Amino acid sequence: MSRASSVVLSAYVLRRGCPVEAALERAGDHGASVSVTLEGHPDGGATRSGDLARSNLRTAAALRRHGVAVRLTSAGEVPLHMKAAVVDGTAFLDDRNWAGDGRDTILATADPPEVAAVSAALAGREAGTQDLALDKSRALRLESRAIYAAVGDRIDVQSETFGYSPVYSALRYRAEHGTHVRLVVAAREFEGRGRGVERGALRRLREAGVEIRLASGDEKMCIAGDRGWVGSANASYAGAPMRDWGMQTRDSGLIADLETRFQTTWDGARPARP
Repeated sequence: MSRASSVVLSAYVLRRGCPVEAALERAGDHGASVSVTLEGHPDGGATRSGDLARSNLRTAAALRRHGVAVRLTSAGEVPLHMKAAVVDGTAFLDDRNWAGDGRDTILATADPPEVAAVSAALAGREAGTQDLALDKSRALRLESRAIYAAVGDRIDVQSETFGYSPVYSALRYRAEHGTHVRLVVAAREFEGRGRGVERGALRRLREAGVEIRLASGDEKMCIAGDRGWVGSANASYAGAPMRDWGMQTRDSGLIADLETRFQTTWDGARPARP
């Protein structure tokens, strides 16, 4: 990215000092066309939301000093949760916020329809392909379809937050019909204030037979037999519009990588008591 000639990137929050932020600055320094969109009004608890908003303001100020065009979304816009970039004609999709700590799953594609779709979404237009969703509601529908269609006796899902969504319905259905379902959610969100809806959904899943654990990670993925899904969309309420992404895949190599990442997280997680 630091040697690119053209970069368009979005994130929910972009921390100062992360590798991607530094690469954007270097690209701006050598004259590349670099534009970044960040969420101007991060959701969540009041204190944490304010901290995230201030973080984006600091990052925006730093990037602008290096010639980067930065826009913070305004109140009333569709919320921005999509972590995506197009760099010299290649699209990159991150399930986290470009943290660069080795725990992100980042997909790269040079497929013209997918690159065109990501470019359109970065410009604020509705877009997507058969297997790539660039809004939250469709992303979760893709994930739920993978769960319903899965062949095999186990389904693994990880989400930072959780709630009543198509994914909830699909996991409950599969668990009630004998599939071994394992679910990991983020301990920070689970233990935070105002998480009654999440606890209720998880309690009902546990009663249906879903095994649930808490972890420090915040990745979003699904491994369902020969089908996989990865995205930035949390398996929470999907009724309101949100710029987000999710991709379903039958690529065996990617599915194997997701399985390894999930198992590592599962082994280090602790049981949830919703």
